[in-house]
Amino acid sequence: MDEKALLEKIDKLEKELTRLSHHTDAVEVQNLMSRYIFYMENGKIADVWDDLWTHTNEDVRVEIMDSGAYKGQEHVKRVWYTMGRRMDKHGNMIDTTPKVGEMSNTNTDRAFLLLMLTISSPMIEISEDGTHAWGQWHIFGPHTNRVFDPETKTKMDTAFWIAGKYDNEFVKENGEWKILKLRPICWLRTPYHKDFLECPDCRRTPSPYYPPDEPPRISSFNPDEGSNPDKWGPLPHEHIVHK
Repeated sequence: MDEKALLEKIDKLEKELTRLSHHTDAVEVQNLMSRYIFYMENGKIADVWDDLWTHTNEDVRVEIMDSGAYKGQEHVKRVWYTMGRRMDKHGNMIDTTPKVGEMSNTNTDRAFLLLMLTISSPMIEISEDGTHAWGQWHIFGPHTNRVFDPETKTKMDTAFWIAGKYDNEFVKENGEWKILKLRPICWLRTPYHKDFLECPDCRRTPSPYYPPDEPPRISSFNPDEGSNPDKWGPLPHEHIVHK
């Protein structure tokens, strides 16, 4: 085999190795998202931060539906700890240790009465150097929580359907994938007894945590607007520039 043929074969093998490595990375990113969904459904909200996020990168960002965006290690951690009932809205840690003679409260971290999230249609892209990944998933599932009823102008515990999309970014640290940016986008939050044309969004309230670093981007379905791809995005990673 001459030198040219040898170099071509080496190049081909390197590309195949990269392809296989990226395939493995995509599977690991999918498993990370599945673990995130498991934590959310089982009320381990604060553990999402402890176990699944990067704790070394200040570019972390979370934007949960219409809460607005929170950026940086301190602010993102505070969101998950507040939602997970380990920290109050003022940033003070909450002692969840059972008192002597009391039974442990297994629902301490549960922020939802019921949450079932099905993620589907994964679109995962791995950077050439294998250190970053971008992923999008559709969301659909039943949810039970305290929501605002626009008709009665009151809050009530109710069951509703939720549909939307995740648009996330991940980073690999020490061989392990971690969440860097997370944005669940809500298209529909409809009470189970109504259709989504009648009530596409039953929860439009200020952030339950503390003032965000950036205002919310609203993406709810509006039957009067028709199909608006700019609002129903985001576009897949290969068509946009991630900052």
